[in-house]
Amino acid sequence: MAKRILIFEDDPGYQELLKALLGEYDLSVCASVEEASKHFGAGIFDLILCDINLLGMSGFELLQQMRDSGLSDKIPFVFCSSQSDPGTKERAMEMGATGFVTKPFDADALTGLIRSLLKS
Repeated sequence: MAKRILIFEDDPGYQELLKALLGEYDLSVCASVEEASKHFGAGIFDLILCDINLLGMSGFELLQQMRDSGLSDKIPFVFCSSQSDPGTKERAMEMGATGFVTKPFDADALTGLIRSLLKS
């Protein structure tokens, strides 16, 4: 069974790119946290890939909600964002993110990180 990845990305171009790069996985792609709520009811994901700037809620707010519910301890959470300043990356890691990939990203680096996090 393919590993399940929930992707939060509001840019249609990046959505398509991520679908092409990560086609070996069972993907659910959402532009907002509100849109993703229907996917959370369908089961647990093996990894979450999230932009920081989302419609309606930031990726930081989503990660905080996951921390509060205990989910961030069980599901790797990787930020993929164009916000590349050291303070943003530091905040992400302090909040419990498993990884941080800067856009535009290196496809091999992103897929390598995801494969390493999803090893059984």
